[in-house]
Amino acid sequence: MQKRNLVEPTDIGKRVSFQWALPNGLLQEAIGVLELYDHASDTYVLRDKHDRLVRVPVRDVRFGKVVG
Repeated sequence: MQKRNLVEPTDIGKRVSFQWALPNGLLQEAIGVLELYDHASDTYVLRDKHDRLVRVPVRDVRFGKVVG
């Protein structure tokens, strides 16, 4: 599967969607508002609809886009 990440670190405050690979090879998905981009760990941090923070490592992103 070709990786395609259209989310930029400057998209903070926008609603985004990610699909990324977990260490065991399974895929995880999340949709929420991009809260910050952690440059030190090269990770997106978004807040989902349950008000939880979700960390998405850039290296594992299979698909990412701004959804509105």
